[in-house]
Amino acid sequence: MRDRLIAAAHLFSNPKVSLGGAAVLGVLIVSLAWYAASASPSGATVRVSSGPITEEVDVTGTVKAAHSTDLAFQTSGRVASIGVQVGDHVRAGQTLVALDGSQQAAAVALAQANLEAQQAKLASLTAGTRSEQLAIDQTAVAQAEGALANALSSAYTNADDAVHAKADQVFTNPRNAQAKLTILVPDSTLAQKIENERVALEPMFASWAKALSSVSDNPQSLVSSSANNLQSVAAFLDDLTAALSETQPSGSITPATLAGYQTAVNAGRLSVLGAQSSLTSATTGYKSAAGALALAQAGATANDIAAQQAAVDAARAAVSSAQAASRQTVIFAPVAGTITAQNANLGQTVVPGAPLVSMIADGKYQAVADVSETDITKISRNDAVDVTFGSSPETVFKAVVTTVDPAAHVVNGVSSYGVTVTFLENDPRLLPGLSANIHIITQTKPTVLLVPTSAIITDGTQKFVYVKNTATPMRTPVTTGIQNASGMTEILSGLSEGDTVLAFGSAAH
Repeated sequence: MRDRLIAAAHLFSNPKVSLGGAAVLGVLIVSLAWYAASASPSGATVRVSSGPITEEVDVTGTVKAAHSTDLAFQTSGRVASIGVQVGDHVRAGQTLVALDGSQQAAAVALAQANLEAQQAKLASLTAGTRSEQLAIDQTAVAQAEGALANALSSAYTNADDAVHAKADQVFTNPRNAQAKLTILVPDSTLAQKIENERVALEPMFASWAKALSSVSDNPQSLVSSSANNLQSVAAFLDDLTAALSETQPSGSITPATLAGYQTAVNAGRLSVLGAQSSLTSATTGYKSAAGALALAQAGATANDIAAQQAAVDAARAAVSSAQAASRQTVIFAPVAGTITAQNANLGQTVVPGAPLVSMIADGKYQAVADVSETDITKISRNDAVDVTFGSSPETVFKAVVTTVDPAAHVVNGVSSYGVTVTFLENDPRLLPGLSANIHIITQTKPTVLLVPTSAIITDGTQKFVYVKNTATPMRTPVTTGIQNASGMTEILSGLSEGDTVLAFGSAAH
């Protein structure tokens, strides 16, 4: 019957057939549809069973080293030594190529020496002044104090000699209130001033002598008054010198006598000026020695120590910088591995950043593959992977998904995602560039209902199977789950274990 209907359909599909024949053809097509729906399907019978199922995504990829690197100098220089050749196995930290680093080594030594000096200074500050230094500073103070006492005594002696032994030659009654000049000074105002100054000097000398005799252990207390006294004497002598220069010889004072006066007063004046200078110098020396002793006794301040600590830190940073510059003259192996390229030559001047040595690291290999957008959603990091190779398909290498690219790349209009799997063991049979058959295990369920995938028929969005529990197969809707690579599909609903279904493909059994 079906064959006849098909033959009739072919006949009426001929263009020469009339429109009426086309109407008949429509009737035949409807009849064929009814027949197909009502006829009993034929296929192998399979019982619904339960068991485990594993879903996987199968792709091909390429083996590569998990870690490979190109190595270059970060500074320019002349190649001084080459320690490896292509194919050499190296350990982590091994020197591969080195530049002439003599200048960098000298810079490191200089920076290290400066650091040690700054550290020693800091240690000295934090430890405080040594007792030996304190003793030295105390001795210096005692010596300065003795020098000051001598300067004070000399100041009085020189002033006393300049006035009493030298200037008083031109006075009558010089040591009392009736002191008068014996010379005729043209400037009467200057003459009167000189006489008043001389009268005032006498009680000053008395007070000065008394102060010197009563002070033995604190000479610095007399510095100010002694300096003032010397200033008064110096002013008196300056005025007297000016008066003598204006005075002319007279009947009682011959030129020789006047010249003698001038010489004596000028000598006294110079002696007082020297005493002033000596007293100033002795005072400065005493203050300096006393200050040094006080500083030594007090020790370093917190600010001093902080400043020196900063100097140490700066020196340490300079050492690190010099060492870093020195390390840049050597290419070290970052990890253990095998040299794949070596392009350096002895004496060559290198360009910073230009790769000279390449290597692949020891350790686990990886395989990379492209996965279609329909399968990529099934794959997650840490999924288990079985890998085989065409040369030995019976040998399975275990791996795990380590990277799933977040974005697709398009090749020939087809979108795909990069996936990287890492082998769990470093097998010597794994070599970069090998073509790999990658089986990514995305799901595993221990016990589910299973039917052959060929038993499942899709009609639009509906899936169904033919259940043959009776003489006539019954079309039964089902909900499916995952399916495996061997042609079995998980049934979530619609069937029970032990049901008999019809399978229509090579997977039927």
